[in-house]
Amino acid sequence: MLLSALVVWKGLIPGLRLLNTDFPNYYVAARLIREHYCLDRIYDWIWFQRIADHFGIRHQLVGFLGLTPFSAFPIIPLSSLPVLEAKRVWIVCNVALLTVAIELLKRQTGMRRGTVGVIALGAVIPLETSFLLGQMHILVMALLVVAYVSHMRGRQISTGCCIALAAALKIYPILFCLYFVLKRRWKALGSTALFTALCLALSFLVVDQEPMRTYIFEQLPRLLQGESQNPFSPSVTSASALFHRLFLVEPELNPRPPFASARAFAILYPLSQALLVGVVLMRTRTGFRNDERETLEWSMFLCLLMFLSSAPSSYQFVALIAAAVPTMGVLVHRRKWKAAFVFLCLYFSACNIRAIHLESSAASIFTPALDLTLWFGVALLVFYFVVLKRFAPRDETPHFYRKRAFVVGAVVACLWMVGYKRAWSHLTKLETNRPRSTYANDGAYLRTAPVTADGDLLYVAMLRDGYRVREAGIPLAGVYPEGDTAADQLSFAIARPSSGLWIESASDKGSQIIHVASGKRVRACEIGNGESPVPSGDEKQLGFIREERGRGSLWALSLWDCERSPERLTSPAFDVRTLAAGLEGSFVISAFHQGRERIYEISRGAEPRLVAESDGPLNSPALSADGRLLVVRELVAHRWQLASLDLSSRIWKQLTFGDCNAYTPSWRDNQTLIYATDCMRGMGLTTLASLKVDR
Repeated sequence: MLLSALVVWKGLIPGLRLLNTDFPNYYVAARLIREHYCLDRIYDWIWFQRIADHFGIRHQLVGFLGLTPFSAFPIIPLSSLPVLEAKRVWIVCNVALLTVAIELLKRQTGMRRGTVGVIALGAVIPLETSFLLGQMHILVMALLVVAYVSHMRGRQISTGCCIALAAALKIYPILFCLYFVLKRRWKALGSTALFTALCLALSFLVVDQEPMRTYIFEQLPRLLQGESQNPFSPSVTSASALFHRLFLVEPELNPRPPFASARAFAILYPLSQALLVGVVLMRTRTGFRNDERETLEWSMFLCLLMFLSSAPSSYQFVALIAAAVPTMGVLVHRRKWKAAFVFLCLYFSACNIRAIHLESSAASIFTPALDLTLWFGVALLVFYFVVLKRFAPRDETPHFYRKRAFVVGAVVACLWMVGYKRAWSHLTKLETNRPRSTYANDGAYLRTAPVTADGDLLYVAMLRDGYRVREAGIPLAGVYPEGDTAADQLSFAIARPSSGLWIESASDKGSQIIHVASGKRVRACEIGNGESPVPSGDEKQLGFIREERGRGSLWALSLWDCERSPERLTSPAFDVRTLAAGLEGSFVISAFHQGRERIYEISRGAEPRLVAESDGPLNSPALSADGRLLVVRELVAHRWQLASLDLSSRIWKQLTFGDCNAYTPSWRDNQTLIYATDCMRGMGLTTLASLKVDR
């Protein structure tokens, strides 16, 4: 009753009352799918935030980075409801799923319902945060419980189906395929492969090819490298975050690691993962038998997946319920009271100790000692290693263990070498092409769209209270009238003749472009349903984009006559994505036309003229002041790089090469570019950098 009261008081009730991350992430994606939006920018932080603002999700930072498109599917039936009502229905569904999982575990283990409930509710903080944030992991846990029960009852097809569905929501359950290989459960393996293929096919059918390509080839590799979010965050208790903080340098996030060495990271991090795999393999027998040892081996493998994760959050550990209850069932049945007590302590600590983690601004030699959740997870695996030794049959002689140790050692060595090669290749590309950062100490999670004006640097920053345009790290004063501070400032343009700014303000009323002059908002000059403003080359016109279900069109109006209606410059055949100033009265755009994203120049009364194309998509054009050099973003080997095109000689030159992404280039002067980069940071969580261009 006490555990239930804690979960209800700290998680369930606040979750029903408040709208907070992470449920809006799934809701926005689900609503985009239901309303048939073009979804190829679903992983763009700015675009996704704009859509959330238009949907009326206020006071929330949202993003879909690192999440599978399939993870939005369970919320699609709820997306016709207002977001808070949808969250309440989802929480009720989660309570039902937890109840069903407890009942299934009770029947499988033979323990009393109250005992199973106490063990499950021992994951207090994971359950609290799951209900509070409206997360997806209780559904994943319930699927893993059904998979375990089916596995023990010999129902291999349903086992594989549940693993495939869980993996479509959160990637890590797919590694159970390795477990099925060890156990020679070929039907389960084939069923997992089949249903995984069906989930992929459904995802391709519903969300289209581009979002799936982006996730598989751009998102997933960075996710496995621990870069789905801030990889140096002290609140992320994973081996990846620990080794990042100890060995890797990032000027803003981790300026002074105690042992700055990329080589040491590439050696030690894969080694730690390979050793944990080795511990599990040494105690996992080949072949399946429906006995208590099989239960412990399944539970140990699930714990391994939890603590191999590159960036686990507190709510992810609800999946440990699917391992803890079966383990306790075996220990109680065998009357191993001391072992049961030790296991409960380790399980409770691994789930809940993160609530009292110590957070420091800089890493030190004592940093590993503070990562208690990780060490309790390692202790859980060691516990399984020791307990399973007592379950070993007598025919497992010392010669048998020496032979197994040799095989496991070879597997560990192979995993280590593969991991080392992969990590070193990634870090080498980052180190040899690291840009010079120009960030301001403003506490922003993200900085993008830098522009230089009169010696000052302006950019868009993602802050705790939303997106804001900043000038040299300082917020703009007098932009918002009273009562309108919740709107996000997602883009801006500098109008030099009037010494002012045009700022896109996004809210549930849509996006409005507002003229700000001398720090004061000029309410007589507002443009409805407009985003991404840019002045023309002669600064007499203001171009902007209007969207209809994810497809953009270019519009323009006179900077001197805001009362006149804007004029549409592109036909419906052009899906405009990004916009920049051209020469004289023209604009340079990137647009999808005839299935390809290319660069066009356009002006009033003229058809778009093709300026640049390549084998891959091109966007974010930036034309030099003399009109000779065009800089764009180009997708090269599944990473967005900057490239320049000499418009007279038509010679292309790649400017960035890192295993990361570049965004929103602009010219500081005729030889210097400023842009946003996520090198050594979370995907899309960019800082600003500069780059000299050899002309």
